[in-house]
Amino acid sequence: MVADNSSSNKDIESELYALIHTILNAYEKFEEGIINNNFFRRTVKNAINELVQFNFYLNEKKIELSLLLKKMNFTEHYYNAIGIINKLSSLEFSLNADENDIQDRQIVSENMSSTVLELPGITLEITSSFITLMDALKLKGLQENELINNLFTELIKNMKRFPGLENLRDEIKKIYKVVFSESNYGERSKKSSEEIVDEIYQIFKKFQSKLNLKA
Repeated sequence: MVADNSSSNKDIESELYALIHTILNAYEKFEEGIINNNFFRRTVKNAINELVQFNFYLNEKKIELSLLLKKMNFTEHYYNAIGIINKLSSLEFSLNADENDIQDRQIVSENMSSTVLELPGITLEITSSFITLMDALKLKGLQENELINNLFTELIKNMKRFPGLENLRDEIKKIYKVVFSESNYGERSKKSSEEIVDEIYQIFKKFQSKLNLKA
């Protein structure tokens, strides 16, 4: 992963080229039966993680991905790779989705191509949602039902926009269900607001660790 401030534009272009061709080559070999399904999925998922970090790096260095792709004459290859990511995501979502969640998962898959381009911005939105929710719970406790409900909903909505956060999003949903009983909306949780904030904070740290963000 490009991480050295002295890295040249050529190094950046070489890494992007390698990441995209890793996905394209893996798909081609999978289609030809050279590699099996598990190896294909593992390879693409690893490449996606690297691509996420690459997007963060570009954002930090204020480099426009679209301009970089145009300069490299690489736009078509990039979106071909994004299409493969969409196919893989769509298949996995369909295998794991239940009836209540399938529509949300389809939306994630359909928006994957734009999401990859917007990951740094979405990361900031998710971070802001986490912090705002925790601050509101610290200040208001569970007294402001509507406010807390809206902040939980916003956080969950933002996490849906980011691929690979399904497990963390499910953890947030579990906390939400504790705070607001499904059988009686607005029912006070038996847990203190401090306990709930701590649980949310643990998930927030997992989010930061998953994306290799600074604490």
